[in-house]
Order: sequence, then structure tokens, then C-alpha cells
Amino acid sequence: MNAHSPQRLSLSVIVPLGITQTIGYGTVYYAYAVLAGPISADTGLSLSTIYGCFSLGLLAGACVALFAGRLLDRFHPASVMSAGSLATALLLGLWAIVPGIVAFATFAVLVQAVSVLIFYEAAFVAAARLEPANARRTITGITLIAGFSSTIFWPMTAWLIEHMGWREVYLVYAAMNLIVCAPLHLYLVRGAERGRIGQVNPLAETSASDRGQLSPGRTRRLVYVLMQVAFAANAYVIGAVHLHLIGILGALGLGFAAASVGALIGPAQVAGRVIEFVGGGRFSIVSVSIVAAGLLPVALLILLFGAPGLAAAIAFAVLFGVGQGLSYIVRGVLPLAMFGATGYGALTGKFNLVRLLISAGAPFLTAVIIERGGTTAALASIVVAATIGVAALVGIAIRAGRT
Repeated sequence: MNAHSPQRLSLSVIVPLGITQTIGYGTVYYAYAVLAGPISADTGLSLSTIYGCFSLGLLAGACVALFAGRLLDRFHPASVMSAGSLATALLLGLWAIVPGIVAFATFAVLVQAVSVLIFYEAAFVAAARLEPANARRTITGITLIAGFSSTIFWPMTAWLIEHMGWREVYLVYAAMNLIVCAPLHLYLVRGAERGRIGQVNPLAETSASDRGQLSPGRTRRLVYVLMQVAFAANAYVIGAVHLHLIGILGALGLGFAAASVGALIGPAQVAGRVIEFVGGGRFSIVSVSIVAAGLLPVALLILLFGAPGLAAAIAFAVLFGVGQGLSYIVRGVLPLAMFGATGYGALTGKFNLVRLLISAGAPFLTAVIIERGGTTAALASIVVAATIGVAALVGIAIRAGRT
């Protein structure tokens, strides 16, 4: 380790990656929902087609995830992220200037496919490489900053679309990825090479943190399967709730309060991450993962049986937001704790593959359940998925505890 203090080292990684995650998610993910209407009006495409392209992009990202994970292991993760930012900028720019429906669909899919090189999983691998002794706090700090992405980019995109077309908005966002994100990722690479950021060749020696808590064997394989189940269940719950939240709240009788209740999830998500950042090191990540997953079915049950009461809806939003906020941290830290830093990129690629597949299908499946069985049946199905996730994490705690 170099002479810099651990806290300063963490901040030198947290702040740049927090900024690039905020911009990456804001320009590629959150802006899409705001721009869908103007895109439909300009191109004549239906909203279902526009969102269908988004889902295809998630599927394309799933196909790229394994390859991206191996790249993150083979090269410096921040170098891969820098290349991803450049590719994102190029694709957003081409998306903005190339006319035609075919071009729109092509770039909509490609942008989402490339996003696996710049989103959380890539940032988590970079954090583990640069701060192996302090990865949990670093990952938490990154998600804490990036938790404001929707808060910033939803209103920003809405303001921009009032003054320019959707193509011009994407040109602005292409410039942000080119001018801000790519240089910040390169800054991390150069800083690591010169010994100013992170540890010099931190994976040169095999340590307990490199190997993880679990030794190779049957228990390790079982924990991997359980973790896939837990992360897939979490992806289904969050994917289903995110797209259908306002409709579900309205169907339960919340009316005009639905949007206000939904808006509470973001601040609650940030609050959960603040709690973890300040004092999360006092508890094992396995314990935090069970709490995070457990809050989701509890919140949904409160909504299911308490609506249309406003108090129940607010309790749902707060608990769900905290659980969701912690779940992103768990997604990065739990695999690192169980399996170690060696091969961490490839491992996150495997988890990301399944997560993206589930995320792409969850909104559609939930819509089918709502159409055929109603809102109550849809909520019940989401509760079942959330409970499966909790059970899988409890299984991990039992197996890891025995080990």
C-alpha cells in the first residue's frame, strides 16, 4: 500500500466513479423514459415499440455481459470503462444524427448493449481492483453518489426537451460521456499506474481477500447457485415494480397521490446507502443482504393489505426504497466476500447475464399477470419472487456460517 491514507484513497476512487455512474445511468437509462414520448411523436413509432427496443437492448447487454466480465479481469477495469464511455458517446452521437426507423432501433439496442461496460458491475470490479482492502465502503460510496442519477437526469432531460429535440438531447449526453466520463476513467488508470490511487498490483499476491470466504468445493458451488437465485429474484422484483409502480398504486386507489408516493423511493434508497456507508462495516454483508432482501416483501405486503391508506403507501415506499438501495451494494460486495477478487470480473459477468435476462422479462410478465389476474395477483407474484430471494440468502448465510 502506498503512503496515502485509506480514507483519501477511497474518495479518490469513489468520487470519479460516482460521477461517471451518475452520468452513465442518467444519459443511457433514465433519460429514455422521458424521451420516449417525444421520440414517438417524431418517428411515428408506438411506445410499445420504443420500449420493446429498450428490452431488446437489455437482452443484448446480457449477451455481452460474459465477454465484458472477462475483459474487466484481463485489463484494468477503468481502461475498459473508458473504452465503454467512448463507445457510448459514439453510439449516442450516431443515434442522434442517423435518420430512419431501422437506425433508431439499431442504436437503441447497441447503446444498452455497451452499457454493461460502464454500469455498476464494471465500477464494482474497478473498486475491488483499486481498493481491495476497502472495497465494501468504496462500492457503497459509489452507489451513494449514483443514487442521485434519476433525481438529476429526469428533470434535466425534461428541461432540455422543452428547448431542443430528442436528437439534440442525445448529442448533449454523448458529449457528457466523451468529455467527462472517459477522462475520469483514464484518470483512475493513470493514477493507479503512478501509485497515487489504489494499491500497486494489488492482486499480485494471493491473500484471503483474493480467494474469498469460501474454498473451492461443494459449498462454494451451492452458494453460487443460491446467489444466482437471490439476484435473479431481486432483479424480477425491482424490474416489475419500477415499470408498473404508478399503475399499481393507481389501481389500489391511491389516485393522484401515486406519483408522490413513488417519488419517496429515491430518497429512501439514498438513505439506506448512507446508513451502510456510515455504519455498515459493523455488520457482515450477509446480514445486510438478508435485511435488504427482506424489506422488499415486507414493503409489498404492507402495500397489498394497507392500500389505499396513505400511511401504508408511504411505509411501502420507504421500506422498499431502503431495501432496493442496499440491494445494489449487496450485488457488488456479496460475491466479492464469498468468492474473492480473483476472477471477480468474470463472476459479475455471469450474475449480470442472468440479472439482465430477468430484468428484460419481468415487466412483460407482470403486465400479463395484471391483464389476466389483476393488480392483486401481480403484487402477490412479486411477493413470492421476493420471498424466494430472501430464502436463497438465508441459505447462503447457513452454508457460509458452517464453513
